[in-house]
Amino acid sequence: MGKIQRVGFGASTIGAMAAAAVLAAPSASAFVINVQLASNSPVVGCSDVITANVDITGDLVPVNFTDNGTSIGSASPAVGVNQATIKWTPTTAGKHTITASQPLSSKSIDVTVSAANPFSSGSGGVGCAATGGSFG
Repeated sequence: MGKIQRVGFGASTIGAMAAAAVLAAPSASAFVINVQLASNSPVVGCSDVITANVDITGDLVPVNFTDNGTSIGSASPAVGVNQATIKWTPTTAGKHTITASQPLSSKSIDVTVSAANPFSSGSGGVGCAATGGSFG
């Protein structure tokens, strides 16, 4: 085998290895599988936790959370758990659309937030103890 043939063989091998590495590299794009609210009965002024379950994310792409299109914030999925969580305290009663999104997908849930009960108080705000909606 001549020098030119060996160089060509070496370059082909390196090219094939590089292509295989690109194909095997983790994707920076992630998909939200679902979004959940910890409480069944969210209440104005009471903290709640929103959880987004995501597929395996190579670069731990942050999940962006919104309430009726207004940003709540973002959180990175926990390593090995594939979940991102964020604390949310609704400020208005009524229907809210909670959305969790990443670059290539998003999932939403509709929840109804109740007005605070003025006759009950809890550690999370007025009316929180009566509903069990307080998380800290």
